Amino acid sequence: MGELFDRKYQLNYFDFDKNYKLKPTTMMNFLQDISTIHFETMTQSISEDTLLGLWVIVEWQITFNHMPKDTGDILVGTEPTYFRKFIAYRQYEIADVLGNPIGSGISKWAYIDPVSRKQVNIPRILNEVFGVSEHAEKPNKLIFQSFDIVSAERIQRLAVYTDIDVNKHVNNVTYIRWALDALGSDFLDQYQLSNLKVSFKKEVFEGQMVTIESIKKETATGAISQHNILNEDEQSCVQVEFTWSKAD
Repeated sequence: MGELFDRKYQLNYFDFDKNYKLKPTTMMNFLQDISTIHFETMTQSISEDTLLGLWVIVEWQITFNHMPKDTGDILVGTEPTYFRKFIAYRQYEIADVLGNPIGSGISKWAYIDPVSRKQVNIPRILNEVFGVSEHAEKPNKLIFQSFDIVSAERIQRLAVYTDIDVNKHVNNVTYIRWALDALGSDFLDQYQLSNLKVSFKKEVFEGQMVTIESIKKETATGAISQHNILNEDEQSCVQVEFTWSKAD
């Protein structure tokens, strides 16, 4: 693997919810941002004819040791760890300015043709540029708990203009917000997020209606919530699983 690419991010008051807890979507936006900046920084000298594909996120898994409770700076570091065929993985480290760990994570990406939306091979030059061995070990597959659809609560959301990103589909962080909103204040007031898993299966576009199925389960140390986001054809587009600890 290559060197960790670091970047400082500022936390502002609007990044916190009504209980002064950092919004998970803020942290996800930072991770998405540093992924893009790192790739663009390292590939500036590579011909555009070589990098014809488009990166789309497939999975996230993020663990939080604790969440910042005040404004200030945090440090986010990242590096890719795996390039093979059309799949890539990237890892993250999050810390405060003193170097105390806040969290860590891993993401899975697919390299696709921007027109056909079909998967294409990742240029091998990226292994050299980022210092990733062609024989790097593939991270473990993301595993979700079984989803009991019978007990699920269902709400609907319309994908609107502000949900859409530069790739013309619903931004991946928007799905996190939809899942969180489905839990309601009574639940969110009691818990602090400690882990999230997300699997993206199908795209959702502006003007489409989605259904969010949600299940909440109490555990010995907190709670687990599971969410399945369906499109208008009742196809699963995004699967989300949050692990929660009791709020301070």
